[in-house]
Amino acid sequence: MHCPFCKRAPRDIPEYIEQANFNEMSPNDYVRMDEGTYHAETDLFCCTDCYIKIGSPLNSDLAKVFRDYRKQVIPLKR
Repeated sequence: MHCPFCKRAPRDIPEYIEQANFNEMSPNDYVRMDEGTYHAETDLFCCTDCYIKIGSPLNSDLAKVFRDYRKQVIPLKR
C-alpha cells in the first residue's frame, strides 16, 4: 500500500502515523478505515499532499489512475 504519486507508504506520512497511534492501530489499517481516497481493489491511496498537488480529483478519476498504475506494476506473489 502506498501513494502512487510520491511512493510513500502510510508509515512514512506523519498525518497517518499520528492518527493511527491515536486510534491504536497501524498506519495501513488507519488508511484503509478512514482515508477517502483509499481504493481497496488496488490497495492504493492518494496522500493529502499529492491530492492537493494534482488538483483534488474525484474518487472515480483516482480509481482509473490507480487501476492504470497497477497494470504497469508487476504484482508480487503473496
